Amino acid sequence: MIKHLDKFGYNVDGKTIGEAWISLVEAILTKGEISYDEGRKRLALQNVRIKSATQELEDTIIDRFAEKEKTKAMIDFTFSKEAIEDIDVVKSFHDKAKSYCLRIKEGRLIEFVIKRLSNIPESKKAVIVFPTNDDYAKIFDNQYMNDYLPCLVAIQFRLFKSGKGYVINTNFYARSIDAFQKSHGNFLSIAKLTHDIAAELEKNLKAKIRIGFLDGMIADAHIYEECFFNAKDSIKGYKRYRNSSK
Repeated sequence: MIKHLDKFGYNVDGKTIGEAWISLVEAILTKGEISYDEGRKRLALQNVRIKSATQELEDTIIDRFAEKEKTKAMIDFTFSKEAIEDIDVVKSFHDKAKSYCLRIKEGRLIEFVIKRLSNIPESKKAVIVFPTNDDYAKIFDNQYMNDYLPCLVAIQFRLFKSGKGYVINTNFYARSIDAFQKSHGNFLSIAKLTHDIAAELEKNLKAKIRIGFLDGMIADAHIYEECFFNAKDSIKGYKRYRNSSK
């Protein structure tokens, strides 16, 4: 579902990550404004809130209508590869920039979240942040030319009492996101982090942890001109699939 709130931007939601993702793509294609990013034409929406009611890792919509190699690449950059590569059809930053995976490892970010929520389940400080001082130092030396700053800025994990156990909800903030090529991989990666954290918390708290919603704010959600055709084709395919499933 897509809703426009005049003073606040767009709200996009779905029952699953795939539904939320495909709605985001459709919102940008139908409501986005033409703008330019360092000379590249694109459609973009500002201040988009996106919410999935669930965080299931197996998603039929993403499997069918997203580009599989890019989904895998984004997940690898979060869980296995220490260097991030530009998987955009037009390269805009240098390869071998520090991946989300390496940032998580170096900062012991997930360890921190697990320890924090294991000791203080109601804590609002179980937050991981990806940009570091090193990023700013590099950008000062290389303004506007082949520099890199993580699009995903922060993720917050919240535990709430639910019956005899807990529910874990996940919030994130992205400064910018390539909606068609990369965002589905980002969303699934965040969901997998949530599942991994929940599994450890179940052991530490000796209580059932139910996975709740994924809720995020994207300052700039966009699709580049080179991807317009493929994005529109995915929307057409999704609508055929949805209608045939009714």
